[in-house]
Amino acid sequence: MHKLLIAGLMLFCTTANAQNDFKISGKLNGFEENALVKIERENIILDSCYLKNGKFQLNGSFEQSPTPAYLTIENGEDVVYTSLFIGNENITINANSKDFPYDVKTNGSEYDHLRYDYNQLEESLNTRRKIFLNEMFSLREQGKWNDSLQNAYWNKSEPLGKIRNIDNQLDKIRDEFIDENFNSYYGLYLIGVYKTEIPKSKLQNYFDNLSQELKNTAYAKSINSHLKNPDLKIGDKYYDFPALDKTGKRRLFSDYFSDKYVLLDFSTVYCGWCLKAISDLEKIENIQGEKLEIVTFYVDKNEKGFEELVLKHNEKWNVLWDKEGRLSDTYAKYKVFGTPTFYLFDPNGKLVQLFNGYQEDLSEQIEKAIIYN
Repeated sequence: MHKLLIAGLMLFCTTANAQNDFKISGKLNGFEENALVKIERENIILDSCYLKNGKFQLNGSFEQSPTPAYLTIENGEDVVYTSLFIGNENITINANSKDFPYDVKTNGSEYDHLRYDYNQLEESLNTRRKIFLNEMFSLREQGKWNDSLQNAYWNKSEPLGKIRNIDNQLDKIRDEFIDENFNSYYGLYLIGVYKTEIPKSKLQNYFDNLSQELKNTAYAKSINSHLKNPDLKIGDKYYDFPALDKTGKRRLFSDYFSDKYVLLDFSTVYCGWCLKAISDLEKIENIQGEKLEIVTFYVDKNEKGFEELVLKHNEKWNVLWDKEGRLSDTYAKYKVFGTPTFYLFDPNGKLVQLFNGYQEDLSEQIEKAIIYN
């Protein structure tokens, strides 16, 4: 997930242009007649239509603008997509099937040219990275994965693993691109996505030099919260926060502390690793239920996703949501880069361990942390 820009999950909270709706139209070549064309944001389909003689038109309104979105085409059994970064604008897209996902250009957008430029810089590296990832998954499925292959693909020191080497090159491209474009809506979007990977001194410099218009956005406010609240270290007390439980009741995170350890699980129904972690969490809860309380925090704005995540767990499971998505103050304070992320606190609210991402032995690691703390 390190290099996936989850465009549909991040939003601005200020309207940058006066138009109240969008129209996206044009011609797409190389697709079947009646292929389904969709515009999506936060896994919600805002509009869809069928290609007629290659032509399409999509209409709707972004609640907040500009915003990341996906243009998706279901072409028989194949599905292709491209990310966009657009506002409530009149936009034209004329593209061929081979242009997806990196080479799709838009005309008429005030914002999307920087998204296109950035995709061009990353295209060849991301293509190679995808090949290496597919190799890795194939080796795992064949049961051939071992420590030697782990180093060959992911080694952090010299010689760098194949994927790690690409990631380092992508990081350099990203950093240089942000340096040149930080004072733009798309540049600020990238800063918001990668704020946990940018040194704080550099992040502060970006923030200090933003235009006032950009400082009024939810991205900038999230970045400011990230800067103002120190990273939690082992032994530090949790950050308290308000949220709604699955009944709609307002709760505080502090309500869940009594005489048990508390595991704070940042999760979403749209993340495959989050869903895979559910069985591990249920396993550790069954084993350590007398010592451990688990609180799952839903990180997206889509209410349907919250409802689905609630149903993925048993009826007694604690699920919280603040309706603010990944630009929320809670998400920023806890320095979450991606999901799943887990914070384990002792009964006194002191941080015991942070787990970034899903690992096969997650339940065992949590159990050990509780036993040996």
